[in-house]
Amino acid sequence: MTEAAIRAMPGTAQPEPESWGLIAVRQALAAEGRSRRLPFMKTAGLSDTLELIRAEPGLLRLKWTAEAPLDSYDGIIQGGMLAVIADVAQGHTFSTLLDAPCGFSTVDLSTRYIRRSLPGRPMRSNAGSLRKRARQHSLKRTSEMRTASSPRTSSAAGASPTANSS
Repeated sequence: MTEAAIRAMPGTAQPEPESWGLIAVRQALAAEGRSRRLPFMKTAGLSDTLELIRAEPGLLRLKWTAEAPLDSYDGIIQGGMLAVIADVAQGHTFSTLLDAPCGFSTVDLSTRYIRRSLPGRPMRSNAGSLRKRARQHSLKRTSEMRTASSPRTSSAAGASPTANSS
């Protein structure tokens, strides 16, 4: 029996339609997506090194491999780049919860560096929403960076109000 036939059976739960934001995030982070063409993404070298692994409402997983030009004199990835990845991941996580386009920006972002991050090693960024306040149209969000073979290297927390917020 095909999947379509199973879905058409009486009493079968129908999947929820995906939100505008979730569809937009998947398209924006696709290989030729809009986010990859942003000037800061190109300047920071993220257009070719950031890969969407998973996107769900309020949850995002990215893979990133830092290149040597992003490291400091001691061969460790510049901490600001980890904050940029956290902000990109958290912003796209916020977008997955939107029902329609709206403006928003990060108003608070703090990053804690736990271990060094080295160039050439793939890293995962896991971002999720902690709390969404419908009345204020804001989102508390968090993310962490991990290498494939080691524990967490950094964590970040931020907040984003929408343009409709007062």
